[in-house]
Amino acid sequence: MLETEFHAGPVILTGLDNQGTGTVVLGLHGYLDNAESLRPLAPYLQEQHFIALDLAGHGHASHRPQGAHYNQIDYIQDLFALIEQQSWQQVVLLGHSMGGILATLYAGLFPEKVKGVISLDACGPLTQSEDTTAQQMRESVLSRYEKSRNRLRTVDLDSAVKARCRVSDIPEEHARAILSRNLTQDAGGHGFWASDPRLRTRSTVRLTEPQARDIMQHITCPVLFTSASQSFKKVSEVYAGRRDWFANSRCEYFEGGHHVHMEKPDLIGPVIRDFVEQL
Repeated sequence: MLETEFHAGPVILTGLDNQGTGTVVLGLHGYLDNAESLRPLAPYLQEQHFIALDLAGHGHASHRPQGAHYNQIDYIQDLFALIEQQSWQQVVLLGHSMGGILATLYAGLFPEKVKGVISLDACGPLTQSEDTTAQQMRESVLSRYEKSRNRLRTVDLDSAVKARCRVSDIPEEHARAILSRNLTQDAGGHGFWASDPRLRTRSTVRLTEPQARDIMQHITCPVLFTSASQSFKKVSEVYAGRRDWFANSRCEYFEGGHHVHMEKPDLIGPVIRDFVEQL
């Protein structure tokens, strides 16, 4: 996998590219992750043109301009610009967690552009009821004000890895691989976050369940969901309630945590490969 970058509207998206010649498979990582989290799946997509992206604000990708923030629809705008500017036709979207949500959203909004979706440990958008709207918007404004006051500070990778492992079920080696790509160094060798602090602000407002259903029901391509048994996402339960939203979908179940695709690529990789080859 080689380093690559693309202009997508006003942002620069970076990533890892296998430089294949087959169907374009775009890898979309999870919240606060980056392209590195999808590298373990590359050996199973050698017959495709697999590009694992760093989304805006993550990894090596550019940050949004001063005063801008990170909303789901803006990621969709970036994807649309990237796919249009590259003249890619009938792409396959492979997303983990937040990336899986983005993949299904894009496929619902632009079904003519998408050949297939693989959503790892995610099953459509996160939703909130309409009676939480005021609370959501208030918390969003407050979180954005707080992050606007952040100052640059040095980061110790070992400490960051331990902190990440304390709040998630990710193994240390995988946390280190992801966080290393989210860091940069100055001339003196001091580490700093390359990822944008504004990523940690609250969403302005989430979709309601009926809004999410409307978008998902516009997906026309096959969708492969995966569920991790030890993940907080509880995708098996979510899929059971949302199965009827999708015209052509199935869910595969794996033993492991939220990053099970990194823990057990030898189990998930062949399932993904077979799904893509049968599209």
